[in-house]
Amino acid sequence: MMQYFNPLAWARWIRQFVYAWLLSIPWQSAAKASPAVATLIVILIVASVAFSGFSSWRNSLIAAQTETAWQNEDYATAELVIRRQLNMNRQSPDLLYRLGLARDSQEERDEATEIMRNLVRSYNHAPAAMWILRNVYSELAWAKLSKAERNELGNLLSLLSREAPKDPNIKRTYADYLITTGDEEMAIKLLSELAENQPMQGLRAAAVAKRLGKNRQSVMLAEQTLSNLQKRASEEPGDIRLSLAIAQNQIFLEKHPESVRTLQTAIANAKTPEEADLLRMSMSDAIVVWIGSIEKAPVETQEDKLQVLKMLQVALKFAPNNPRVLTLVADQVLATLDENDEQLKKIRNALVSGSSPGIAHFIRGTAALMKDDVERATTSLELAAKELPRSGAILNNLAVALSMRGDEHLERALKISEQAISTTPNATPHFYETRGQILFRLKRYQDAITDLELALSVPSLAPQAHLSLAVCYRELGEPELAKMHEEAAKTTASASEPTSESS
Repeated sequence: MMQYFNPLAWARWIRQFVYAWLLSIPWQSAAKASPAVATLIVILIVASVAFSGFSSWRNSLIAAQTETAWQNEDYATAELVIRRQLNMNRQSPDLLYRLGLARDSQEERDEATEIMRNLVRSYNHAPAAMWILRNVYSELAWAKLSKAERNELGNLLSLLSREAPKDPNIKRTYADYLITTGDEEMAIKLLSELAENQPMQGLRAAAVAKRLGKNRQSVMLAEQTLSNLQKRASEEPGDIRLSLAIAQNQIFLEKHPESVRTLQTAIANAKTPEEADLLRMSMSDAIVVWIGSIEKAPVETQEDKLQVLKMLQVALKFAPNNPRVLTLVADQVLATLDENDEQLKKIRNALVSGSSPGIAHFIRGTAALMKDDVERATTSLELAAKELPRSGAILNNLAVALSMRGDEHLERALKISEQAISTTPNATPHFYETRGQILFRLKRYQDAITDLELALSVPSLAPQAHLSLAVCYRELGEPELAKMHEEAAKTTASASEPTSESS
């Protein structure tokens, strides 16, 4: 009995069986069975291949079918083939990704988005993350994103930044996100890395560092950016973009005389009238910033006032239609109306009458607007707009004057405000505040929000903008946001009280 449990006995019996079976075969007649044997071998091979889900020839056939379907834009067939593959390999991220693309191509965006989100959650799938970024978030404004969506966007950018650390577009977008969400330290790091190939990102990093109060780091980053740009400019002396970037860096570093000289040289070397006009506009902006730095001084002497007016004369020469220059001309002329110094009066009168009738009408209209003389302001500003129809500053003030005349003038005021913005490159927050308040009064709350949020960056505009935003959000069913802006309005109003007379 024990022999049945002995493996050696079983091995002996099997060997004896095979030997006896081989002896029993009629080998003399074996040739007659060769066709059957050959047929059996072929059947076994075909069956093995047919039932092998991962055989190379079958995979190649399926891949060819899928590729043909994609090329013919037959996405339904492509989806069918992909689903067959998924039946054999349900956990393939690449197949799931292709399924998502197929569903999206058949206008099933919601289902495609869910597939891509599952891929990101389960596999940290970078192509799916990129798809979501491009197809879900690229067209959405930050203000319209929910908290969950903002968190998802951050997770996507973090994943893509890890998977593609050299991609400048991902790095720049992630830096923007970090700045918006308050992680500015990390943003500075990313922008500094970008600056190796995109020097102006170094200036952005410098601006962020300055906002954080890290002045030494800010100056270091800006100086490094300036050095890189100057090196490039020496290699490409005719590139006005480099000249503009150098001047911008010099302005940031408060090297105002150098920035003006940089732009003067660039104007002299401009190759086309369009380049010259752009440089002149930038020159006038640089002078306005320089004037602003002079005005920050605690004591404003007669010499300072004369210098400012003389600089404005130069700015008007370079760009007579620049809205910033025109606004500053109006401000300076109005601020010195009570001055009796002969030199001041001479230059002031030259600014008013010697430049163009449009500027004179603009100054008179702005003065009337400041005194709440709406009728006279409207008349003068309409005359100014006829003389200088593409001046954003004039059109913006005219829109303000019209909006002050009553609700029946709001539609016209809105059209003029939109014209002011469209005709002004890099329109200031004041322009958007004008349009935002008009839209607010027209009860177009959703449209008003974006413009009013842009106005929050200007302290003098922030209190009223916050109040209007509070009403907008309350009307749109967002009481929490409304309350937040009401509180911000109180805070900014109290902060601006000491300087309220200067508005």
